[in-house]
Amino acid sequence: RALGTMNFNVIMGRPVRIMRYQRDPSLRKSGVGNVFVKNLEKSIDNKALYDTFSAFGNILSCKVRAGRVFACFAAVLFLKVACDKNGSKGYGFVHFETHEAAERAIEKMNGMLLNDRKV
Repeated sequence: RALGTMNFNVIMGRPVRIMRYQRDPSLRKSGVGNVFVKNLEKSIDNKALYDTFSAFGNILSCKVRAGRVFACFAAVLFLKVACDKNGSKGYGFVHFETHEAAERAIEKMNGMLLNDRKV
């Protein structure tokens, strides 16, 4: 129930990400059903990626890779002049429950525009 009601809600200023847990480590690491999505526009977040790809099947996990925005310049030791939030690195991963769902997503989304960017 939490997956349907709490996923992507903001708690204490941070979005909550709730995904199904796969107990069998061999299935988690097998790569079956995993889709790598690149060239994402920077405004695409976990929820937008999830909403876009959920049309193709049950999603076990979905994450846009983010990194510290100002870390590439230097470590901020004492003072943060600008907000150093995690910004999108322009790619993400979607892990579908089945290989077939992943194949459908690849077939339909490969080369399509998402927020004016070809993914």
